[in-house]
Amino acid sequence: MKKTYDQYVEAAWQMTADIIDKHGPRVSGTEGCYSACTELEAILGKYCQSVKRESFWIHPASLFAIGKIFTVIYLIGMIAILIESKISMGIGLICMISGTIYFFIQFILYADTFDGLFKRVAGNNIIGIIEPQAAVKQQVVIVSHHDSSPVYPFYEKVPFLFPIRLFAPILLFILCLLLLFIGFCFRVPIGSMPLLPIWLKYILFFGIIFVVPMYGYISKRQSPGAGDNLIGCAIVIKLAEIFQSVENVLQNTRIVVLLTDGEEVGQKGAKFFIKNNRELLGTAKTIVINVDSIYEYENIALLKRDRNGFTRLSKDLVNDVKMVAMELGHALKTISIPFGGGGTDGGQFARQKIKTVSIIGMPTNMFRKEIVFHTMKDRPEKISKKAVRTVIEVVSEYIKKIEICNEGIRGRPYPNEILGDQPVIPTLCPPAPVPTLSPYRSMPGPDGLRDSSTGNS
Repeated sequence: MKKTYDQYVEAAWQMTADIIDKHGPRVSGTEGCYSACTELEAILGKYCQSVKRESFWIHPASLFAIGKIFTVIYLIGMIAILIESKISMGIGLICMISGTIYFFIQFILYADTFDGLFKRVAGNNIIGIIEPQAAVKQQVVIVSHHDSSPVYPFYEKVPFLFPIRLFAPILLFILCLLLLFIGFCFRVPIGSMPLLPIWLKYILFFGIIFVVPMYGYISKRQSPGAGDNLIGCAIVIKLAEIFQSVENVLQNTRIVVLLTDGEEVGQKGAKFFIKNNRELLGTAKTIVINVDSIYEYENIALLKRDRNGFTRLSKDLVNDVKMVAMELGHALKTISIPFGGGGTDGGQFARQKIKTVSIIGMPTNMFRKEIVFHTMKDRPEKISKKAVRTVIEVVSEYIKKIEICNEGIRGRPYPNEILGDQPVIPTLCPPAPVPTLSPYRSMPGPDGLRDSSTGNS
């Protein structure tokens, strides 16, 4: 009997609740993350012709320790200014410049430069493959991360003031850096500088009130991670179930399901997958659909820019998915992740010039009465089933359309069946020949554990 979208939604929501009840939070490198990953692998195996796990090294503290490092470096810089000697200012300036480079590289660019300074743990990606009936002409990689985050106390306590609690210390840090630079390079005592009276020292000193809480910016407590992002994994698995069923079998489109680890520490799993699976990604024209943080229907959006606004996603793909959603009655927004807003796995694929779209379902405005993700509130009851249904519906219908068209969704008529629900308005797409490419061959797993930043054993 053919399932309806509502049945898939209920199953996805229940899967999320059951895994959290059974395994708890899933911060990378913890037992909860490993055991939940093992269960997700077993579930995905029911719907894919092949499933494999790839393991690699990640360094969670390279990002999770950022608040502690920030606080210590600020205190060093402030003390250097209070001492006001050439040597102290030189030491303070070196520390603050080094810290600034670290913050930008690790937290803004999500690079791996400083990873080796921190303890490593094993990360695990799960890859499932659904092959088409005929030759592969294109493939869709559907991505979602299974790791959860530690709790961010600023998000829990008076979330409306979060921007002030975050940016006030950053401004104080910049002021401290600027005064150190001026005092050291121009050999001018801080207290005697024109327009920079002695009370600047007091601003930095009493600024400790704002800076010290940054030490606990990321706590040792662990978020359940229902919306960010176990529901995303459940959605992706249900999409695999849809396309392995007889009534929805694809002729020329391969489905690759990727459940990544280490997204919360800089998209490490996505990075490793790209490096370790270049053969797979090169066998056919590839589209990546990333699903992350699905909470509320009203906030479902397609990302135009990812990774703190530095990475542009595929404009054509965003428009195509948006058009399919509109035909289904969903007016999805298009937004960009702002500077300082983080990033998703989709950004790593876009960096490699792979056509990518990321779907999220959470508010991105700066001042909010409630923040759910990265808190203890991130439980299944915070997830809208309408939002889950929308993502499953839009992604599955988009894949059906490109199966017919092979080159976008503007051209040949497209059949109007959608799993027993309301019909879709047909659209047209221009005919374009697509060369037949060799089908994917099973690839061996990695030999031992490899570092996500180097790929070396």
